Amino acid sequence: MLRMFQKATGGLMLLGGLGVVLMMLNIVADVVSKLIWNAPIQGTVEVSSYYYMIVLVMLPMAFVEMEDEQISVDLLFDRFPPALQRAALVATGIAAAAILSIMAWRTGLDARRALRVGEVVMGSREITVWPARMVLPLGFGLAAFASLLRAILAARGMSTARHHDPRGAS
Repeated sequence: MLRMFQKATGGLMLLGGLGVVLMMLNIVADVVSKLIWNAPIQGTVEVSSYYYMIVLVMLPMAFVEMEDEQISVDLLFDRFPPALQRAALVATGIAAAAILSIMAWRTGLDARRALRVGEVVMGSREITVWPARMVLPLGFGLAAFASLLRAILAARGMSTARHHDPRGAS
């Protein structure tokens, strides 16, 4: 199950990367169109804000958690004995899973409301945004699952990261 989840999170990471490429192409096309023909692509700002940015931030979250690549500051952690390090990893994994689960639940409520009303935004043109709202609970939920999985593995003295774990866990 761990390998299957890691492959799924890797696929979502690639989709997030695709979001970056598509956003770049869309913005470049908008700038070129504006400079050459004085006709910018309508809705570029809205699509970038409500689709590309959401995809490139939310889809890779579980991958980042699984690979232990989130930002962290280890002021005291490296000085802890191994048993205390393991306990700290378990506790922080459970706490992160709880917080991410609450965020998944809350954004899920927002996504359901957006679907129900057919949410749109008005900018240079009307853009349907309710589908993008579905990505937030997905990203938070998968990241919560990854945090819980990492906590379980830490309790067993294992790591999910594919690279060498500097904390000594294997």
